[in-house]
Amino acid sequence: MSITDDATLEIRNELSGLVGEVTAKSLFTGYGIFYRNIMFGLYQNARFYLRAVGSLAEHLIKLGAAPYATDAENPDLRVSQYYRLPNSVISNKIEYRFLVICAIKQVRDKQIEQALLKKNRIKELPNLSVKHEKLLSKINIFDVDTLVRFGADYCYIELRKLGYSVNLSFFWNITAALLNKNVLLLNDTERKAAIIKLNKALKIQGMREISSREVERSIGRLKIR
Repeated sequence: MSITDDATLEIRNELSGLVGEVTAKSLFTGYGIFYRNIMFGLYQNARFYLRAVGSLAEHLIKLGAAPYATDAENPDLRVSQYYRLPNSVISNKIEYRFLVICAIKQVRDKQIEQALLKKNRIKELPNLSVKHEKLLSKINIFDVDTLVRFGADYCYIELRKLGYSVNLSFFWNITAALLNKNVLLLNDTERKAAIIKLNKALKIQGMREISSREVERSIGRLKIR
């Protein structure tokens, strides 16, 4: 066993029991804690710090989490966005697991966003082409940054409102592109979340929602392409 594995054995076992296999890597501030190459925590001086920003960070503070800075021995090594969870959270495995999953998702979403924004044109995204660029230009979406901000549901609804016959295949292509993945690799959880969001937006616009049968048919067509 390596020095890193030995030093982080306890916390890795604890976190692996919550979300699956977790690994560690030595850093200048201690050890980075990773799930599938996503660094979501720090481990230093036998203390674990969960990464969080925005509303998640605010929620952790309300729960009594302490910012990494309060424990830092050297002010020059303070790391923002990391929080030491209180024992009341750690002892509640359901809440602990939920918060760790939220932290992992935050990092993953940020990585996807950064990867997308490195693309210069919409046609460079997975599943998309010049045809998609031309369609999206009809609703004033000319670049990846704007597409990321508005999302697949907005594009689908606005194009339908203008009379364009976009279908669920178009929606799935945009949804997958915004996850920086091939449309055939969308999993059930991602599809379900996307359809729920789309149907909520359709309802607000007074438009017909997508039925589960329509979803199943569209997924079937994707699989036999």
